This record gives sequence, structure tokens and C-alpha cells, in this order.
Amino acid sequence: MEKKRVVIAGLVIALLSFTVVVAGCTSSTSNNSTSTATTRTSESVPMTKTSNSTNVTPGESITATQGQNFTITLRTNPSTGYSWQPQFDRTALSLVDSVFISDPNPHNLVGVPGSQNFTFQGLAKGTTTITFNNVSPSQIVTDQVTYTVTVT
Repeated sequence: MEKKRVVIAGLVIALLSFTVVVAGCTSSTSNNSTSTATTRTSESVPMTKTSNSTNVTPGESITATQGQNFTITLRTNPSTGYSWQPQFDRTALSLVDSVFISDPNPHNLVGVPGSQNFTFQGLAKGTTTITFNNVSPSQIVTDQVTYTVTVT
């Protein structure tokens, strides 16, 4: 009889523990902490674009006016540790800004993917390339995308 009570008490404790764990996983919390990362939310972000909103496929040419900015957007998820790193001729182009734009995240989840916007400025007239390397946390290039840019 005593053994039966111990088993029942153990089952009750296990059931209560399971209930607490499940309730903790489904409860909502308010997060008032601030982030130092530059993020913005956008409803729909194309794979790549230039400042004149023309979609650009990797390998296609981009035409930019000297002194004006243009933007290339690449899909990414910084929480994985991978990042796009641009390589370009710094006498022909200048990297003006690089901003991560998170996909919509109404539940404030961690690890939401988004898009990385790279804004460049054409410095010198001519044709050059921008190569984006997708670099892993161990510094291995896992993907590469190249754009040809003509500055007029």
C-alpha cells in the first residue's frame, strides 16, 4: 500500500512538472530590452534591387551615375553566424551603408531571417565588379554572388 502511494505521488509530481514546463513554453513575455544592431522591418523585400527599384539578378549589370547611391539587397539570417561580405574596388565604389532588414516578426522570435541592404556610391566612371562572399562562422566562403557595375 505504501509503495502504491509513493508511485501515485511520483506521478502527480511528474504531471505538475510537465504542466509547469508546458505553461512556461506558451506564456507570452514583454521584452523591453534595446538592441544595438541596426534593424528595420519590411513587409516584402526583393532578392536584389538597385536604387531605382529595378530587380537585378546576380550576374546582371547595374548602371549607376557617378556620385549617386545604389543598393543591392541579399537575403540572409545573421543568427546563423553567416554573413555577406562585399569585395570591390575602393577607387571605383564606396560602401555607404549596410543595414539588416528583418522579415516581419510579430511574435518577437529570435533568429528571424531578412535582407541585408548594401548601399554603394559610384566614385569613378567605368566598369567594375562587386563580389559578395557568404562567409561561415569558421570563415569559409560557402556562396558567392558577383555583380557588374557600370558608373556613368
